[in-house]
Amino acid sequence: MSLPNVNIVLGNGNMGAVTLSDDGISGLILTGTAVAGKLELNRAYVLGSTLDLAKLGIDEKNNPFLYKELMAYYAAAGEGAELHLLVVSESTTLTQICANDAASPLKKLVNSAAGRIRLVGINRNTPTEYTPTKEKGLDKDVITAIAAANVVAEGFLAAIAPFRILLPAIGWDGSTDALYQPREGSYNRVGVVLASDGKFGASKLYSAAVGQVLGRAARISVHQNIGRVRDGAIATEGYLTDGKTPEEHFSEWNLLNDAGYIFYRTFVSKNGYYLNGDPVAAPTTDDYCYLSSGRVVDKAMVIAYKTYIDEILDNIVMDPDKGTIPSHICKSYEASIERAVGMNMSGEISSFTAYIDPAQNILASGNMTVSCEVVPMGTLRKITVNLSLTNPANQ
Repeated sequence: MSLPNVNIVLGNGNMGAVTLSDDGISGLILTGTAVAGKLELNRAYVLGSTLDLAKLGIDEKNNPFLYKELMAYYAAAGEGAELHLLVVSESTTLTQICANDAASPLKKLVNSAAGRIRLVGINRNTPTEYTPTKEKGLDKDVITAIAAANVVAEGFLAAIAPFRILLPAIGWDGSTDALYQPREGSYNRVGVVLASDGKFGASKLYSAAVGQVLGRAARISVHQNIGRVRDGAIATEGYLTDGKTPEEHFSEWNLLNDAGYIFYRTFVSKNGYYLNGDPVAAPTTDDYCYLSSGRVVDKAMVIAYKTYIDEILDNIVMDPDKGTIPSHICKSYEASIERAVGMNMSGEISSFTAYIDPAQNILASGNMTVSCEVVPMGTLRKITVNLSLTNPANQ
């Protein structure tokens, strides 16, 4: 017999918490050149800070475009952010990167991270001899890549590996006449970046600031807008992809915003450049027409999966008279998802509710449907202040 004592056993696993650390995990697919013995093309790498650039042999001389994108990402996201990187040859087009086949760079990168990536930035520094084939004011390669990328992203939903994509508005000629309108598309998993941080390497075209915008998205909570003024300026200098400054396009800001592009803008009395918002290539009638809206529902999807996956092939005691699900069991399942979302998305949504119809015929179908509704946080996109002079003596 053991010595008399008081034994205390700590319980675990009763809180219903779901561990989530994937919200800001990002991937970047960029064009560049290999570095002997350090950086291979078409191979996925995991970076944790700018110190990893030296390990891969990436510097301003041998890969100026890669260097600027990675440094911009970490300047916005912060050191320590997990970033998955895949580099392809400079001749690779955006459409080839986003192709819907097993060997495409986009699929290769996402698969290499086992579905943990939630944001993907894709950017290309076109070769010196490259001449864009223009369609609606952009390089046609951008337009075809948007559709292709969305197809790939949709394909990963069945594997509960949701992610959103940022693509560059390469080759914009500065004209808004008959300009391609991302908002007229149906690709709510893709955003188009018109903001530019300059020319790099031998390319004749201005490079979209994809790494920088991706870094901002990775740093903030899923419900927050990448253009939120409270987060501060994202850049001190910059352009749009036609090479002109945002100020030179001031009169076209509303048009570009309504078209659905992500670009730099300014605010009176504020220094630096801010982003206009987080539109994606889908109409405003789409529930997920903003990057933040899509990221919120993606996170809820992953939580729901992690909450219920252990219940697969488990048994449920049925009502002996009706053959349906007893109400108390329905309430238990409802409570588990509501608790998990409540704990993991506190401050990111306004409310969450779940409902299970007890009349479902589980014995016949083996299927139980859970109806969930998320009330998102509102976003102040415009504030109207009614201001006037008044004379109390006239009242």
